[in-house]
Amino acid sequence: MKFGLVYDFRNPERWRRPFPELYAALLEQIQEVERLGYDAVFVTEHHFINDGYCPSPLVALGAIAARTSRIRIGTWVALLPLYHPLRLAEDAAVVDQLSGGRLELGVGLGYREEEFAGFGIPLRHRRGRMEEGVEVLKRALAGERFSFEGRHFHLRDVRVTPPPCQQPFPLWLAARSPVTARRAARFRADLMLVGPPSVYEEYAAALRAQGEAPSRYRLLGLLAWAVSDDPERYWAEAGPHFAYTASLYGQWYSQRGDLPEDREWRQWATWSPEDFRRAGMVLVGTPEQVRDGILAARRVLPYDYIVSWATLPGQDPKRAMESLELFARKVMPALRAAAEPSEGQP
Repeated sequence: MKFGLVYDFRNPERWRRPFPELYAALLEQIQEVERLGYDAVFVTEHHFINDGYCPSPLVALGAIAARTSRIRIGTWVALLPLYHPLRLAEDAAVVDQLSGGRLELGVGLGYREEEFAGFGIPLRHRRGRMEEGVEVLKRALAGERFSFEGRHFHLRDVRVTPPPCQQPFPLWLAARSPVTARRAARFRADLMLVGPPSVYEEYAAALRAQGEAPSRYRLLGLLAWAVSDDPERYWAEAGPHFAYTASLYGQWYSQRGDLPEDREWRQWATWSPEDFRRAGMVLVGTPEQVRDGILAARRVLPYDYIVSWATLPGQDPKRAMESLELFARKVMPALRAAAEPSEGQP
């Protein structure tokens, strides 16, 4: 079992600090979480958000690569339909080279109309661009010379140089619906789950139908945690920052309405930090309580990577370190020990 942290570099007006100061503090924090033994950090992507939500994850990962030496670095996720896939492949290859082969590239469909309109891409084209984009990415990141003729992209005799360090290159697809789960399986990609367990079951079934063993592919899931020896005190301080994060996602999902439950998420805009806690959207507790909560989640799904938000929007990175350090020192060792087979077992 591996543990990762998610960074979005958001800087809400309510808690705003100069962006260079925020970036410097978070890059310093990433160096510290590497020393603490975390396995990976992931950077997210959205565009045209007032709080400065990171629009350029691979640029951020280049800076992270230069400041770290061991920890895996990745996108969770790059919004593939907004890119020319060949250019994304080139950027990914350079970051993989800069990092010495540590990049995990996760891509997703995207859903915010404002983002597609801002780049002049019709929203109705996103699925077609996603399908073609993944095919181009896989071939480009394999280092082969190839041509491609699709509806959205036309490539003739191209090859990405330098190629990525890693071969085969690790590609993840995000899924929050049966359709996107089946797409991930069809492309034989690892899965970044942003939906209920039934989405993973759809993915696993599709892999088996293709003659593939699901255990050969990695599963990543977000299980937000807040760890403290005094959970109530910590959550009183951190809770408003989590509510800010979740309420905005609820607003975005409810506006899009791709899935039946999306419009129900509009209620998140009025929820308090305690509402999110009671709904099980964040594990708040002592190291022992958070350990038990993660073990319970892993009994439901075979997670290979479990990730949480590192520093919430507007939260002081130094205050966030209380939870991150306690998790590393008291929760990760117990979870890794629990995941190891007993003596005499395979």
